[in-house]
Amino acid sequence: MGVSLCLAVCLFTKDFRTVTVSVDGQLYEITTRAETVSDAIKDAGIVLSSEDKVNYSLSADIDNVDGVISVSRPITLFVSMAGDEKVIKTYTDNISDALDENGIEVGDSDVVIGGNSDGTAEDGDEITVVIVSTKVVEEKETLPYETIYVDDSTLYKGESEVATEGQDGFVTRKYSVKYEDGVEVSRELISEVETAPVNKVVAVGTKVYFTNNRGFNDSYSKTYNMTATAYSPTPENWGYSTASGNRAREGVVAVDPRLIPLGTKLYIKSNVAGVADYGYCIAWDTGGSIKNMRIDLFMESEYDCNRFGVRDVSVYVLEDQSVDIFALRG
Repeated sequence: MGVSLCLAVCLFTKDFRTVTVSVDGQLYEITTRAETVSDAIKDAGIVLSSEDKVNYSLSADIDNVDGVISVSRPITLFVSMAGDEKVIKTYTDNISDALDENGIEVGDSDVVIGGNSDGTAEDGDEITVVIVSTKVVEEKETLPYETIYVDDSTLYKGESEVATEGQDGFVTRKYSVKYEDGVEVSRELISEVETAPVNKVVAVGTKVYFTNNRGFNDSYSKTYNMTATAYSPTPENWGYSTASGNRAREGVVAVDPRLIPLGTKLYIKSNVAGVADYGYCIAWDTGGSIKNMRIDLFMESEYDCNRFGVRDVSVYVLEDQSVDIFALRG
């Protein structure tokens, strides 16, 4: 009888063993007669859900368990990435691993916001992944050309001519631009190259002119408003003799040499509507009464002189003193 009782106690005692179960970060150490992992978990008072994971098969023999039975329960994380909202479940509290498990790629320069300072998360945490990118951006700024006007004595007053066409310049700048979720947050200047503009040059005529009796423009160096009379080759007017020694003819005028030197080539324009210009002429003569703003025009007959009378005229000193005034009169 004593031997049988001892054997029974030994057998009964052999059925018990100590098992450690880990769940939610807590360790449960139990003494159990459970035969399987599933039974041991139940004996620890732990109710499994369909999403829980166990590091041993639930049907595994408890005698084959070497170490802690770990029950992993998923946590839910709310992830926002570039405006896309996702709800993920994970069996790790490491944020980086959790994102990777759920196919969310995080670049080396991307920033993860949320969770704990050590990179772990808790159930229900909100995680934001900021996509960070950098690219080189080139920008070109136009430098508009200016228009410069220069006097040109070879052009008539009122005329202009483009001497040099204008061309805009440019400043080309390259920046390293940083974006967060596609929005620029900073930029750094890498290089700057300037191409100077070419200014437009416009030549503006300064040469003054009058319109002759043929409708053409002639340039002049001086102009006078004078009172004109006429004289003919009468004996009292010394015939065809002139103060310059040249023979008088139409196109010869008498002037005050203190104002207009002898030999000066002129054009005399009528200031009376409907009356023709005297035209091209040369200062070859003088006269006792021809002083200051008086000029005397040679004509072939007294009749022409009397018909001309006394008139106001514009006297132009021709810019080109090399012209043949008699050829021009012809």
